[in-house]
Amino acid sequence: MTERTAFHRWERALDWAGLVPAGLLLLVGLREYRDGGSVGWPLTAALVFLASLWPVYRGMSRRRSGARRES
Repeated sequence: MTERTAFHRWERALDWAGLVPAGLLLLVGLREYRDGGSVGWPLTAALVFLASLWPVYRGMSRRRSGARRES
């Protein structure tokens, strides 16, 4: 395993790991809203979740385009 490969695997793992706290925040936001809280909770949590999906999407498209260039 080269250093570059290890770095890319670590980077990819961190991108995916960001979804865990964002998903938990979304669950808490939905629970707060069901318990009578503001609608801002789930909306803000959904925006944070979508923002955490962006690096995952960007990384996947970058890996696909890199695989095509190598072929």
